[in-house]
Amino acid sequence: MAERGAHLSQLLLDSSRPSIFELVAQEGLNQALRGSIKFFFRVCANHYPETFGVTFRWTNEIQLIFDCLLQSYYLRNHGASFAENFYGLERVIKNDGRLNGRAKICSLISLSVLPYALSKLDAYFSKRQPSNQQHPVMSFSSIRFIYDLIVLINWMLYTWGKSVTHSPVLHLLGVKLKHGGENSSPGISLTKIIEMSAFFIQFLEWWFTNQSSQAKSMLSLPIPPPPHSVVQNQNSKPRMGACPLCQQQWKNECVLRVSGYVFCYRCILPYLKENSKCPISKLPATPNDLIRIFANAE
Repeated sequence: MAERGAHLSQLLLDSSRPSIFELVAQEGLNQALRGSIKFFFRVCANHYPETFGVTFRWTNEIQLIFDCLLQSYYLRNHGASFAENFYGLERVIKNDGRLNGRAKICSLISLSVLPYALSKLDAYFSKRQPSNQQHPVMSFSSIRFIYDLIVLINWMLYTWGKSVTHSPVLHLLGVKLKHGGENSSPGISLTKIIEMSAFFIQFLEWWFTNQSSQAKSMLSLPIPPPPHSVVQNQNSKPRMGACPLCQQQWKNECVLRVSGYVFCYRCILPYLKENSKCPISKLPATPNDLIRIFANAE
């Protein structure tokens, strides 16, 4: 117990070791940046389809190019990705050596190309997935599950101090993250501008998505079934001046405002309580939608 306590104390006192919260934050910033680029092109395509309609089809590829340029700039000048540099982290070889050219190229591939390839594979196999799952789809799902499980285990090992890296990709590259010096501090103005822009666009995406979902919930109604043909429905067609339910002359007539049909009050009231829809148009309705008509009132 004492040895484990000393081990945990050593982890807490290691100033060069990033905390789990810093690592989660920089991972989230990378995802927010990718999502903001997609959202930007989606908004442009919705408002200017003539100009950005074709461009929107290549959003993933444009995002890949932008991500490669951004990450290569930060790897070349700061030895870290954009998000890592913002949180004051840098990449080093496991023996505390600085990144060489090969490590920077491999880091660029893992930061930009690998997420792009995984998203393409996910989209491809999700489209191919039929009701009776085939072997290629199941194989990819199994591989992806195993990969995610390895990532989770690696995070747990890093939290317990059993691993120097939080990612299996970094482990394969022989690279680890540590707190950088003053050159990689988060006070760089360009980094702040890009980071704040990413979060602002993400906020706009959340805002418009929320507004759209509220509008859909208020305006969307279930589609009524298609009407029967005239030949099939000739006998059941409502007669003029008669209630469509009892086929008799109206008594205590009332109109159902969602469809405009007139019924006997004693006929339509129990029907609405039981079925909650108009018997003719099949539109959703309740007893509150009934409007009494006093045609014979003196």
